[in-house]
Amino acid sequence: MKDGNVQCGVIYTIDPVSESIVLLQSGESTQYKLKIISGHAIENIEVTSEAKTDVPELFLPVNTKLSLTAMTKRKNIVMQLLLDNRFPVREEGDALVIENIMSIDPPYYPENCACTNSIILSRIQNILTRASVE
Repeated sequence: MKDGNVQCGVIYTIDPVSESIVLLQSGESTQYKLKIISGHAIENIEVTSEAKTDVPELFLPVNTKLSLTAMTKRKNIVMQLLLDNRFPVREEGDALVIENIMSIDPPYYPENCACTNSIILSRIQNILTRASVE
């Protein structure tokens, strides 16, 4: 680091915009600590080991259980919401697909979206936060 400190750990992720690094540091037996290091504070990165490391799943998805009726209702609400916002959505099996570039899998929440275009992904996820099943 530019201030002379040295940080050790496993790189969990790197933010491509700010060039900040999230460093996973192991503590007690099963305890882990995340340290975010701002990109402007990094002088250099040195790889000391290329050994495969099992990185724990730190952010477990919320298990959303919906009945088949509720899931169908949510699917219809999401599909109508997307059509109202002029997205050409169609059903492909259980998934909702937009122009072969994005899919939304059951139970049709923002975290169930898959898309390589981050702008479209963000826009659709924002729309899905407004979908509610009463």
